[in-house]
Amino acid sequence: MSGNPHQLIDALSDHIALYHSSVPNQSSSSSSSANPRNSILDWFASLTVHQRQAALTIVDLRWTRLLLQMQSRLLRSGHGFFIILPDVPVGDPPLPSICYRRSRGLLARASVSSSSEEILARNVRLFSSREGEGAVGLCSEVDTVTVSEDFVRDLDGFVAVMDGISNGEFLRTTTASSAATEWEELPWLKAKGYYSVESFLANKMELALRFSWGNLRGKKRGVKVKSGSNAAGIVENVLSRKRGSIDWWNGLEGRIKKQVFHMVSKKAAKAL
Repeated sequence: MSGNPHQLIDALSDHIALYHSSVPNQSSSSSSSANPRNSILDWFASLTVHQRQAALTIVDLRWTRLLLQMQSRLLRSGHGFFIILPDVPVGDPPLPSICYRRSRGLLARASVSSSSEEILARNVRLFSSREGEGAVGLCSEVDTVTVSEDFVRDLDGFVAVMDGISNGEFLRTTTASSAATEWEELPWLKAKGYYSVESFLANKMELALRFSWGNLRGKKRGVKVKSGSNAAGIVENVLSRKRGSIDWWNGLEGRIKKQVFHMVSKKAAKAL
């Protein structure tokens, strides 16, 4: 085996991470009575498909920008893994620094064969929560991430995907805070070291789901959760408006769609 010391160390750490990701975490799995997984999934199963979407939806401009930066790096440099450094902000507005490592060898082959990551990536939807003439052409203002209806309609399939990405740790940890910080990483994500974009996304979606469930529990107990209620209301409103727009568009005749498309294209060209 040849290469400089840094490459050898990187290869060794990658293979150690791959080994740990293939071994179930017995400590958290064995204490099922202490984690909220069953309670959260029972609640999630009782929701409609649209309510499930809302529980997983992320409306966060800065976080979405970072996600798009990571995806852009993959398009430029090839498949790889990341860690983010919130304590080393860059840019304006400031975002965490991104450390990228291109995947090679066994690690690259393992990532390509991950059907769970592929399914999640295929079902992700990004859009802007803004509407109206002022929002035309503002790709930089994409601030919302959600999933397709089909992805959450099949509850068993959804859980299998999240378990596959998290090495079976989805909703099993008891250490997540009820008011997660913007860049919080669950223990299963931290254990990966460098992680994929899909893992980064699954981590945020689990936090969103935990927050939605915790917000509901707070309401039932009579606890004031003003900020949580506002956040949940914003998500519901955003998704409702987008579904209304999609239904309106699908109901138009082809001739009208062409007219609307040409009108929007002209306005976007003027803005550029």
